[in-house]
Amino acid sequence: MLKFKRVSNSNGLWPELLGQWDKQCSQFEENFEDYASGTVSILRPLAEQAQTPSSGVYAVCNDSEYLGICQLNVTFIKGYPAQVLRVRHILFSPKFDYDDSLDIEDYADMLTSVFVGVLNSSDGEMAAPDIKFHFRSPAELQFFDKFKAALGEAKIFKEVAMKGSWLYIKK
Repeated sequence: MLKFKRVSNSNGLWPELLGQWDKQCSQFEENFEDYASGTVSILRPLAEQAQTPSSGVYAVCNDSEYLGICQLNVTFIKGYPAQVLRVRHILFSPKFDYDDSLDIEDYADMLTSVFVGVLNSSDGEMAAPDIKFHFRSPAELQFFDKFKAALGEAKIFKEVAMKGSWLYIKK
C-alpha cells in the first residue's frame, strides 16, 4: 500500500529521502547532485525550513522506499472564491529514470498515488474545493488527460478540465 505524507527536516523524512535517492543514483553510477537538480533545488528549502500549514513537500512511499515527491500549497488565487490547492514539481525517484525493469504500470501507480494523496489533503490539512495539478512532462500530461476523461465520465467532480499544462478539478 502506497502512502502520501509530508517530508521535512523537522520530521526526519527529508534527509532520509535524500539519502535513499543518493544511494539509488549511485547504484546506477549516477550523481545525485546532477539528478533533477532544478526541481530538488526548489523543493529543498520547502522541506528544510520551518513548516507551514499552507505549503510543503509530500512524498509517495511504501514501507521501504520513497517513490516520488511533489510540492503542495494552498492559497487564495484571483478568480476563485476559496483557496486552491496547487500541485507542482512532481518528481519521481531516480530508479524511474534509470531502472529498465520498471514499466508503465509502475509510473501510473505513482501518479495515481499522488492524485489520491492530493485529494485526501484537499479534504484535510490543505482543505480546498479546487485543485490544480501542474505537469512537467508529456507523459504526465498524457496520463492526466486520460484521467480527466475518466473522471469527467464518472461525474465525481463538478468540473474537470485541462488548461495548458494544468489539470483543474472543482470538487
